[in-house]
Amino acid sequence: MAVKGKRWTVIALIVVALAAAATGVCWLELVVGGGNGHAAEAGTQPSVDPSATAAKGAERAVSLEGERIAMRSVQRTVGAVGSFVGYDEVTVKAEVSGPVAKVLHDVGDVVRPGDILIELDKTDYDLELELTRRALELEVVRLGVKVPEEPLSPDQISALLKQFQVDSLPSIKRAQEQEQNAASRLQRAEQLRQRNSMSQEEFEQRQMEYDVAKSALDQANFDAEAALAAIRHRAVQLRIAMRKLQLSTIRVPTPSKRLLMPEQVQYAVVQRKVTEGDLLKDSPGSSTAAFDLVMDGVLKLKAQVPERYVADVKEGQDCVLHVDAYPNRTFSGKVIRINPTVDRTNRTFEVEIYVANEKRELKSGGFAKVDILTRVDPEAWTVSGESIVTYAGSTRLFVVRQGKAHSIVVEKGIEGAGWVELLRSPEMDLRADDVVIRGGQDKLAEGTPVQIRNAAQLNTSKPAQPASR
Repeated sequence: MAVKGKRWTVIALIVVALAAAATGVCWLELVVGGGNGHAAEAGTQPSVDPSATAAKGAERAVSLEGERIAMRSVQRTVGAVGSFVGYDEVTVKAEVSGPVAKVLHDVGDVVRPGDILIELDKTDYDLELELTRRALELEVVRLGVKVPEEPLSPDQISALLKQFQVDSLPSIKRAQEQEQNAASRLQRAEQLRQRNSMSQEEFEQRQMEYDVAKSALDQANFDAEAALAAIRHRAVQLRIAMRKLQLSTIRVPTPSKRLLMPEQVQYAVVQRKVTEGDLLKDSPGSSTAAFDLVMDGVLKLKAQVPERYVADVKEGQDCVLHVDAYPNRTFSGKVIRINPTVDRTNRTFEVEIYVANEKRELKSGGFAKVDILTRVDPEAWTVSGESIVTYAGSTRLFVVRQGKAHSIVVEKGIEGAGWVELLRSPEMDLRADDVVIRGGQDKLAEGTPVQIRNAAQLNTSKPAQPASR
């Protein structure tokens, strides 16, 4: 029986020890009474020191550092990707036919408006110009105008026609004299008929002579006007011949001045499509392309922006561009055009961004990422990077509430030097006055007791303001 009693006593002591461990009280204090060295009687409440119990609980709390949510001014951006195109891209074509005599530039050359690219054989155009000029001089001589020794130009012809008087032509003068003579004879015949000194037949003869003379004068005037019209026609032909001769020299085109176009316009040769000896034709269906040029001193980035940013992106906003070829550099740009329509397939709209490229470091056709600077948010919530932990695809941080760790799922925004923005949303359970645990997240779980080592310092700092979201 004594052995059984001892066993029950041991079991009872074990149970008491386990209960003490669960409540944080030393098991000896449950079996040792009130400090007099006697065992506690069955059914009596043990005496516990509250200060000692709190101290033992604090020892089990994880001691970590905390921080307040900081308000920071953050630049908002809209990200997009796109490809560079030249400010101008032009295919230079031959406007007249002819064999290629000279090619003066090749791929990679930098050319300026007016520079010669190709010279065609000009023999046929020189002859056509000479033939037209001689035909014009013939028409001028028929009018009785002396032709100068120097070749006539269209401007000289216009000046001659302005000074020329039709009445000075010999044919006109002769017709005018005949008409005046016939008119005088008709007047005398009228006087004689009234005195019955001339027969009706003779009077009608004088009337007919006057009508013929007047018709001859009208015809002379018509012939003179036709001669002047022929000269004007020849002058136009002369301009055409001169134009063809001019077009036989193919030059870099001169663009009209447009928004943000540089003062010094330059093109780069992208492709040369002809060689000396080729025959260029200007007939329909024939290829007349000679050179492809691009204005790459200024580029435009055509980027596709998601439809949800329609209200944020505006003309004139600054941009920051990133190119894989220069990983440690950024390039600046500006939004110059926004397409007013949204693509129904991918729900994006196109934005054109002006990019200065004086040193030609960027290439037309290249790929770039762009951040469009939309607005500045002065009330962004930020914490240090040590406060954020990502595990199993979830981004979280821990805050202290009622002395215990509380896990909150967050979404990161912009990151800076030592700080990370927290994107606020109605679903995020984060308060402006929360104390965020900084570091040591591997020691934490939901509900873990936490003691903040720098609590006194945090109490003096100002928490973030709960601004409208």
